[in-house]
Amino acid sequence: MDGLLLESESLWRKAESEAVTRLGLPLTEADFVEHTGVRMRDVARIWFDRHPWQGPSPDDVADQVIDRVVELVAEAEPLAGVIDTLNLCASQGLRLALCSSSDRRLIDAVLTTLDLEPYFEVSHSAENDGFGKPHPQPYLSTAAKLGINPGACLAFEDSVTGCLSAKSAGMTVIAVPDPDARGLPGFGIADLVLGSLSHFDREALEAVLSGVPAPNMARPRFHLAFPVDDLDAARSFYGGVLGCREGRSADTWVDFDLWGHQVVAHLSNEMHPPSTNAVDGHDVPAEHFGVLLHRTAWIDVVERLERADTPFLIEPTIRFAGLPGEQHTCFVLDPAGNALEFKAFRDDRQVFASDGEPA
Repeated sequence: MDGLLLESESLWRKAESEAVTRLGLPLTEADFVEHTGVRMRDVARIWFDRHPWQGPSPDDVADQVIDRVVELVAEAEPLAGVIDTLNLCASQGLRLALCSSSDRRLIDAVLTTLDLEPYFEVSHSAENDGFGKPHPQPYLSTAAKLGINPGACLAFEDSVTGCLSAKSAGMTVIAVPDPDARGLPGFGIADLVLGSLSHFDREALEAVLSGVPAPNMARPRFHLAFPVDDLDAARSFYGGVLGCREGRSADTWVDFDLWGHQVVAHLSNEMHPPSTNAVDGHDVPAEHFGVLLHRTAWIDVVERLERADTPFLIEPTIRFAGLPGEQHTCFVLDPAGNALEFKAFRDDRQVFASDGEPA
């Protein structure tokens, strides 16, 4: 709920900061971030264990923070993509439940404020569970209320703590982290990481439910193409010396898997100035860079470029359709003339697929 259905982390931060100030605790922003997704009562007890205080009990402090957040959510609105995602899941016959570390009174306040009660068959608060997230109990309890095997469930989460909880319960997990937390390596356990719920659509739902591995948006793979004057020497160095697996190749270029990143050696006899190579009938600089994205994130980048009237060296298109390495791609120049290529793969296994492998 928090951070996924509504932008509530700032509300929690405000309420927690007010409580910490009243108590005179020397907590930092890192302390708040560390416990994102953890039950407030557990957080208050951690505070007390680290910095014991005189006065209200940890449970009393937790109640004060929760009451303050209930006040603050009165003006909240659903985050981008929430309604579309709920409608999509409902239209596909998925039964919907809400699993939250927050207390019942806050869950009820949020669902009422955002007018989301009709969407959820079940809502579960972890406040009375023996263990909270990252323990799997909250998700196991929610699945039990639905009468569904946890392994048949798909969980949406915004925190590493929540992802650990859902994964430990045996669920498939889609993570939608806050932008400031998106690079945390812990999100690597999620089956799909998106920048926003607005990036989620029917194709993404079908792919994740069928177990197709998608590019990880927590730490996207980098793409770098560079000119070389001898492909055999490049193969010897990158494949032989460095041990990089070779992916797709042609007479004038070779893909290499550089610790998960895609680097491409382009044959060129004109090293200075940088040469160009023919790509789908277009001359593009042999030296260019970019990232490998999830398809919906790629669409978002394309829309940003189009809104800025950015000229395309190669218009957004699909290369190798129906073949190994099928990908969405586009080429642009930045204001300094540096060439960028943005790629997207529906199936992450296709990034380094060679011609002899099935698409």
